Amino acid sequence: MERTYWIGLLFALIVLLAVFFRMRNAGMKERYATWWVVIVVGTTIVSLFPGLLSLLAGALGVRVPLNLAFFVAGIVMMLVSLQLSVDASRADEERRRLVEEISILNLRIEELEAESRSHRP
Repeated sequence: MERTYWIGLLFALIVLLAVFFRMRNAGMKERYATWWVVIVVGTTIVSLFPGLLSLLAGALGVRVPLNLAFFVAGIVMMLVSLQLSVDASRADEERRRLVEEISILNLRIEELEAESRSHRP
């Protein structure tokens, strides 16, 4: 195995450890970790079996195997971006709903306080 493939394996190990520690200590959710595990698995497979990328590129009609790797990496990053966009949209909607509920509850508290003051002797 060439030295460059060892770099790929080292990268995969570092990312896997980082994801593991983020999930354990920093509260990273599983749905985000899944994409990183996919990246680790892909990098490991290509590093262990470098001919597989060439074989797959030839089967798909891609002349330069590295172009296929960059294309797949771009697709994965677009999917990660899409997931983050969906989650951000949901969080914005949830935040808006919570602000509205808090405003209604504050108004209700003020009404109850005003009613309580008016009934005092």
